[in-house]
Amino acid sequence: MAGDEETGEAGEAGPGSTAGRRGDITLDELTRPGGDVLTDRKGRLVVRHGDIVVKTHLAEEEPGPLLARLRLAGDRRLAALLLPPLRIRGGLGGLLATVDGRLVSAWPAATALRPDEVERRIEAAPWSAAAELLARLHTTDLTAPGASPGAESVPPAAVCARLHRSLDRLAGALATVPAGDGIHRLAADVQRAYETLPPWLGQSPTRPGARPALIHGDWHLGQVVQATPTSRPGDGPGAAATDATDAGWRIIDVDDLGWGDPAWDLARPAAWFAAGLLPPEVWAGFLDAYLAAGGIALGPGSDPWAALDGPARAVTVQYAAGALTDRAQFGTPLDEGARAFLDCAGRLAAGA
Repeated sequence: MAGDEETGEAGEAGPGSTAGRRGDITLDELTRPGGDVLTDRKGRLVVRHGDIVVKTHLAEEEPGPLLARLRLAGDRRLAALLLPPLRIRGGLGGLLATVDGRLVSAWPAATALRPDEVERRIEAAPWSAAAELLARLHTTDLTAPGASPGAESVPPAAVCARLHRSLDRLAGALATVPAGDGIHRLAADVQRAYETLPPWLGQSPTRPGARPALIHGDWHLGQVVQATPTSRPGDGPGAAATDATDAGWRIIDVDDLGWGDPAWDLARPAAWFAAGLLPPEVWAGFLDAYLAAGGIALGPGSDPWAALDGPARAVTVQYAAGALTDRAQFGTPLDEGARAFLDCAGRLAAGA
């Protein structure tokens, strides 16, 4: 449950914690051979070199929005919430480099949650700490989203692009599968499930008439790491204060960060719960911790699904599409989780 149906990442930080770097990263450090490959799937390569993690971004990433997101991740007002990028000497905006035609960023290493450990001991995962991080992110008071067209403005969260990309990749994978293969029937259910979604989910990161907030855009437990708060690069006067009890939990992978409906950030655990993969008591505890921390995603009503239903359905479509894409491209078996989401997609397609 800590993984990602599109990237397969369990986080862009590996085991261990950074001792804290204050100097800029050089191009030689970004391109040195060796290292531990943490992720090499679907267009993203993440490699650890000691206390540095180097991430190669998707080929279709535009430098402007990505740079704005990296600057947000390094904003001292968010120091207690997001793991900051490391500065790159001579890089674009000091935060990006181009290596072999691809955009690359650098990050301090931190302790990632292992997907197998989370699934084996789901109740012991840091749900409350993660819920508090999200609540504080959603209530962050930044300048008005989209107020200016420059690179410093907050971009829209990339949730719509992620949804469309999952379906496009499924279509491309199906082109290599014989017509008689049963995967085509399952894929037809996924497409019909997508067509039942409210149109705004594929058009805007926030529902019509709703006030947008700063959201992560791709949140799951694999996006939570444990770092050493006092080792943050660039800490100094003006940096956000950290509580003495701060356990160092931070959110990573800001490729989709921006303004949008905060319900998107609760959509994955909501979808896991709806699919029967997340115990009710864990789900209830997560929501309680989010609300206790001042979270705004659920709105003023007493029914959380009034806000969560649409994004959770969209995430269900993404998960189902990702499982079928992996099955078509790599022969990956459909495990319990994949089958649960495919069953959910089938029910959505049938209007249930």
